[in-house]
Amino acid sequence: MISQQEKQSKFQAFLKDYRQEIKFVLIFTIGLIVSFKLVYNEKVAEHVILPITVAETYVAAKVLGVIGFPNEQKGNLISSKDPATKYFRMEVRNNCNGIYESIVFLMAFIAIQIPWWRKMGWMLVGLTLFHTVNQMRLVSLFIIGSNYSSETFVFFHETFWNYALVIMTLGIFIFCAHQVSKSPLVETEPDGLPAK
Repeated sequence: MISQQEKQSKFQAFLKDYRQEIKFVLIFTIGLIVSFKLVYNEKVAEHVILPITVAETYVAAKVLGVIGFPNEQKGNLISSKDPATKYFRMEVRNNCNGIYESIVFLMAFIAIQIPWWRKMGWMLVGLTLFHTVNQMRLVSLFIIGSNYSSETFVFFHETFWNYALVIMTLGIFIFCAHQVSKSPLVETEPDGLPAK
């Protein structure tokens, strides 16, 4: 039979052995809870999230225009203007703007136990890659909606791109985290800055 003292020492050994992983999970989980709570705050939604959504919509509309899909953009709405295609109107909502996936990506990167100066650049690279993919998503959904059946649009909107974004977000995170971990090690001070 295992004594109370042995149980306690095994638990302490577990905490010591998996300190980094436990810290990652705690920071990641708490960061997600706080971030998602903020996203659902009315003032944050109105003054931060909506402008981001409108900006994503604006960029998608411009890309569509450049590649030959005339459209009109107002706020977070894009409407087709091409008489050769069926009329299609797409609203970019809060869950289509890449905010949730960006939060998951950022919280995972923040939770990695690597000094800030080593991960900041790759965080920006990852966010840029992710929002580029999200633009591809918005543009492709508009093209599909303008040219194909509503069932096809629903499949790509609700199934294909949802899974693709999760997989791509994970892939971008793994790529960027790997790049950070390959960075040359530099002696650091306790505050995480390079030693002088």
